[in-house]
Amino acid sequence: MSIKPTTPVFAERGRQFSVAALRGTDPSTGELPAAAGDQFRNVFRNLERTLKEHDLTLDEVGRVTVLTPDRSFRPLINEPWLAMYPGSNRPARRTTHFTLDPGVSVELLVAGVRGATRTPLEIDGVRHKDPLPMGARLDEYLFSSAIVPDAPSGEQPEGIPAVHQAFANLRCLAEVAGGTVDDIAHVSVYLGRWDIHDDMVDTWVSTFPDAHSRPSRKTFYYPSVSIQLHCDGIIGATRTNVEIEGLAHRDPIPMGAVTAGTVTTSGIDGRDPATGRVPRHVGPQAQQALENLRVLMATAGTTGSRLLHVDALVGQRRYADEVLEVWNAAFPDPTAAPTLQITDLGLVARDYLVQFIAKGVAR
Repeated sequence: MSIKPTTPVFAERGRQFSVAALRGTDPSTGELPAAAGDQFRNVFRNLERTLKEHDLTLDEVGRVTVLTPDRSFRPLINEPWLAMYPGSNRPARRTTHFTLDPGVSVELLVAGVRGATRTPLEIDGVRHKDPLPMGARLDEYLFSSAIVPDAPSGEQPEGIPAVHQAFANLRCLAEVAGGTVDDIAHVSVYLGRWDIHDDMVDTWVSTFPDAHSRPSRKTFYYPSVSIQLHCDGIIGATRTNVEIEGLAHRDPIPMGAVTAGTVTTSGIDGRDPATGRVPRHVGPQAQQALENLRVLMATAGTTGSRLLHVDALVGQRRYADEVLEVWNAAFPDPTAAPTLQITDLGLVARDYLVQFIAKGVAR
């Protein structure tokens, strides 16, 4: 039997809010419909209902991430999406595929800013086929959709040229938002080919040359694309890196970054900083990873109570219950817990069974 998490569907820290693991249950019965189309229609209505319960509106949403088991569900997104956002001022949107619980066709992960004014962002010559912008700015906060490697000329490069174009488009989006790459807080890299990983790292370093001021980053193996980037940013911000003594990433990325008071992390794993060793089992790894996250937040000048959202990456979906058991012990009070999204993405190393990626506030 699955363990019920104590994490809430909604969390808010400062002006930023998060909605996570939101499903398409029927609000009148609390049951999950068998038909995928009904789940998709319900989940967007449930989002609007959840926001209303917290005195928020759809205009304060910065990005909607649609989580589905596979690409066959994509045709079900746009009908409820357009019903929710019939005008041209839409938030960023991205779709990610991974294993959901049996019978679940969709979950939503949502980020937004209370009281903000949203401006959709586009890159000249690069547009999404679906009705969504390349990104959105809510006051100083930047949220991207999937930043694709398409060139403004219309070409769709592959391999190493695709890496270069994707990062060029990232730079362009930051500039369209009124900032620079120095305002980027976190980057997710979805990479379909590991043979271009080294060139991606080289391009990362040339884009962010200051080793003491780089965004946090997580790279996911995602074979359905060549490369895509997703980013969060804060325009006009100052970014500094924070580390955990005794731990470091193999790639030139920090353990975390503080950007205008927002803390973002790279993948926080379960290595013991004192020994460098990784516990063999899921529970101990999750415990150590949460302790490492606590240390990182303290280094950033804040506490775990200021976490807004956490992604738990598990090597296999069946590890979820063990992670939730550790999570419930760490966050027994749901009113003080961040939102949580569990995914079986991002862990290709055999020894790492769980990682956490987090976002919170330093003040």
